[in-house]
Amino acid sequence: MRLIALALPLSLLAAGCAFHSTATQWNGCVGPDGEPVFVKNSTSVGFNLFILLKIVGGTNTPGLIDEVTKEIAGESGDHVRMVESSTENYWYGFPPFTWILTPVISTVTAEYRPSEAELARARGEAPAE
Repeated sequence: MRLIALALPLSLLAAGCAFHSTATQWNGCVGPDGEPVFVKNSTSVGFNLFILLKIVGGTNTPGLIDEVTKEIAGESGDHVRMVESSTENYWYGFPPFTWILTPVISTVTAEYRPSEAELARARGEAPAE
């Protein structure tokens, strides 16, 4: 029984993770400058100890913005616009347990102009060489 009591918190500590998605299909609609845009969303889940002390997961907004823009730059995208960012600390979820081990979820959403190759892949075309 003690082993289970130790294993559960340790498995939660190892659970810090991130989820990424990119919206590429806009039915022919374009962004404000008349160019096609993609939207990239990055969500990070982590845990704090005693509500404030970060122990697992990169849930700070500057870190997520760095990660998202690094991905966009790696795909040769440009003209990035941050659309939304949020961080939610779920200390109130299941007190008193979440006062000790607090789940934190952060999200950053960026709109960007894709490279020609990335745009061709999204359309299912072979990229022009």
